[in-house]
Amino acid sequence: MSEQGVCMAAMMRKALREPWILILILLVALLVRLPCLTSRPLWYDEAFSVLFSSQGPSAMAYGTLTQEAGVAADIHPLGYYTLLWLWAKIVGTTPFAVRSLSLILGLGIVALGYGLARELFSERIAMLAGWVLAFSPFQVHYAQEARMYALLALFMLGATLAFWHALHGGSNWLWLAFSMLAAAGMYVHNLAALYLVCLALTPLFLCRWRALGKTVLAGLGAICLYLPWLLRLPSQVARLQWAYWIEPPRLTELVRTLLVFVSYLPLQRWLLPIVLFLGILMVVVGCWATLRALRTVGRSGRRAVWLVGLSGGPVLLMFLVSQWQPIYLERAMLPAGAIFTIWLAWCLGTPVLPLPARRVAWLALGLAFVVGLFSHFSYLGFPYAPFGEVNALLREQATSGEIVLHSNKITALPAAYDDPEIEHRYLADPQGTGSDTLAPATQLVLGMIADDDAAGAVGSSPGVWFVIFSREIEDYLVLGLEEHPALGWLQSEFECRDEYAFGELHVYHFIR
Repeated sequence: MSEQGVCMAAMMRKALREPWILILILLVALLVRLPCLTSRPLWYDEAFSVLFSSQGPSAMAYGTLTQEAGVAADIHPLGYYTLLWLWAKIVGTTPFAVRSLSLILGLGIVALGYGLARELFSERIAMLAGWVLAFSPFQVHYAQEARMYALLALFMLGATLAFWHALHGGSNWLWLAFSMLAAAGMYVHNLAALYLVCLALTPLFLCRWRALGKTVLAGLGAICLYLPWLLRLPSQVARLQWAYWIEPPRLTELVRTLLVFVSYLPLQRWLLPIVLFLGILMVVVGCWATLRALRTVGRSGRRAVWLVGLSGGPVLLMFLVSQWQPIYLERAMLPAGAIFTIWLAWCLGTPVLPLPARRVAWLALGLAFVVGLFSHFSYLGFPYAPFGEVNALLREQATSGEIVLHSNKITALPAAYDDPEIEHRYLADPQGTGSDTLAPATQLVLGMIADDDAAGAVGSSPGVWFVIFSREIEDYLVLGLEEHPALGWLQSEFECRDEYAFGELHVYHFIR
């Protein structure tokens, strides 16, 4: 066979092998994402997603955009909730059903990460990136959660891939695809803008001056598509300024973000310095590889620096913006985390470093992932709780006329999701505080109106089942108060017959 024939045969074998490699990676990624998908109870944010989306688009729009004194009821766009509403109509609202949407989206992230790494570097680096994304605890976590972050990351990676192709001589359809994906990401989460700003700076970094005009036009196209919601954005920003639970971040938050990118939080205290050391080691090795590649193989080195900008840029931008308006949310950095993972895969796979250095870095990454995955799968603390067991207790022992009262929405919504037949009342958050995130309009849509105080909620009931997380009691003690106000009132007006502990969740049975 001629040399040309040998090359053609090798290319055909590679083309046939490539889909099977990706399929194998996706199958393994699926297996990694299945544990705890149904056994772990839904927490507040997930329960809110399911209960809110089940009301349909018009009700969700009312529960989000209704204003009081120029302040919107909620801060999130409706892209994910609308998709979840459609999904639930097909597969239902069981924990597996609602979380399986994120699972599928998470597999899409792995596939797009594979494709992006292949376009930037090589088939070998793409394979490594696929495997690292498949096992990344950060990606696994949000592929198992009924929230919008996997969809956000999918749209952002899709926009990145479309933008890269368009920038390198692609057709105008690719610019249109970028505009549509960018706008779609904004309809999922407003913080997508921070990633997109960094992505839009790519022509400047690559010195592709001719692409600047098309980038601006594509950006304007995305803004036009997002305009219907953009007009509502000021009222959502006002909601953030009026009451939001996030505090201005300190520099330690950047350290936390590194831990999240390479492993998982929360971790046991003794593991924190170990994982931090592993994370710093990987970043040092990665920077070493990037600098050496810039000097020896310029193109791949520049592309690696571009990945550093796409992964670190949104984090730093969010940190800076948060000094004015706190919005620093690690889970909203899932797209940046995926890019960081691709960069790590390139750093650990490129031959510019000595083999011993790469082996040490792979060992560090593997150890950080093992610790992260084990911690993720084994964690059942706050805000998770066995709400099914709590509802079983209530069905068995609560008598006629007794009420179920939750200290706040954090336990009420997951319990109501688990058993909607039980009436779960809950106390309103102090108005204007960081925890006051469930507006009256949203409560009305959910059909769960908060009570202002325990006395009004209880009325003349002969008995009360009071549900509260232990850390909420501890929070009041830290503030210098002797007891939780509602719990103290119940103890003064009722006799505490029983107390049940479900991990960090406590249930008190009071009778007159």
